[in-house]
Amino acid sequence: MFGFGKNVSVKVDKELYERVKKVADVAGYATADEFIQHILEKEMLHFEDTRNEGDIRAKLKGLGYIS
Repeated sequence: MFGFGKNVSVKVDKELYERVKKVADVAGYATADEFIQHILEKEMLHFEDTRNEGDIRAKLKGLGYIS
């Protein structure tokens, strides 16, 4: 299910990562990294049909990620 290609590292605040670990554990994920990967894949589905940068910006605004 996960692990398309090579992995890269992403830095997040330690406090946030600790919170993610707790939620991942309760949700039954093997690791916090697996949970993060799942969330990112799920959110990226919103952008699968975008054709250009303008479409991406419009969707980001619609989802409340940018103003």
